Amino acid sequence: MTSGTSATAGTETPVSHATDPALPYEPRKLSRGERSRREVFVFFSSRNRRVVTIADVVNAAVGLKFEFDPTVQAYVERPRRLHLTAKQQIDVSFWSRNSSGEERFWLVIPETGTVGSTSGTVAIRDRVELDGAAARAGIQLHYLTEAQLLSARVWLSTAFELLPLVWEYDRLPTRSLIRNQIRARLVNVERVSISTLIKTLDFAPGNIRAVVAGMIHAGELQLVDYRPGASDAVVEAKHA
Repeated sequence: MTSGTSATAGTETPVSHATDPALPYEPRKLSRGERSRREVFVFFSSRNRRVVTIADVVNAAVGLKFEFDPTVQAYVERPRRLHLTAKQQIDVSFWSRNSSGEERFWLVIPETGTVGSTSGTVAIRDRVELDGAAARAGIQLHYLTEAQLLSARVWLSTAFELLPLVWEYDRLPTRSLIRNQIRARLVNVERVSISTLIKTLDFAPGNIRAVVAGMIHAGELQLVDYRPGASDAVVEAKHA
């Protein structure tokens, strides 16, 4: 369902880096050295209503995971640091708050930070030291490993494809009208293809794709057996 738009914010998309002052944390700014030696991903987050700046591919994957999780109310990259030793500090990868108000601190563990076993399970290297540093800081860490993210790589590719369409949705004047007509189509049918919506709704195809993406982002619709890059897609209403 890709519209051919690259995953960079358009000129009309808000580009503020400012965080919500009501949130308890804000992102630690990356130094010039970090920006030069690490791969940095910058994109507008419709969920946070600001630009997020995330270092390293594995962390960007988690950012996309949070971005398209409708139960996540807000997330902040690099919310605070942990002291492992007197001379060594690390970033907590993310802080998140879900729709029920639960807050969590997340540490993303790359492949080099895990140890495999003959049974196929993955253990986190230095888990005791990490948990100890978190306890001294008065927080509890929740871990996400690169292996877990790889298992969701198809959905993450889809999220990357949907992201620019969500930006289009945010600035589309007719989004409410199109959204209501899509809802009406799904009253009597369980599923509908985007090509069918384009044929039956009197709106530009790109606008229909953008609204579908926005409804997926909001948790109202979900894709059915979609493969990234496909020219068409089938959607259905997402039920709790």
